[in-house]
Amino acid sequence: MAFFLVSCKVQVYPSIIDGSKADGTLTISYEVIAYTKPIVHWEEVIQSSRSKCQLWGYKDVEFFGGGTSKCNNIDLNGNCCRWLVTYKCQCTNQ
Repeated sequence: MAFFLVSCKVQVYPSIIDGSKADGTLTISYEVIAYTKPIVHWEEVIQSSRSKCQLWGYKDVEFFGGGTSKCNNIDLNGNCCRWLVTYKCQCTNQ
């Protein structure tokens, strides 16, 4: 008998979790539960990041390359069951 892991799609809304006005940087993150396929809503977080940068006196925001993932919770069998995905972005004056 074979078991297949089916990943279900989940809506994900990243949020700003940290920032530095002096450096003009923001940290954006979201959590993902194991065996799910996130549908990430970037439009909202780009707009909120841009607004935060403008509040600090910058004109726009630019995201750095890809994000990083780290295990945020381990189950009883030692498997990661929840991941924290983090992105950095830079406020810009361009």
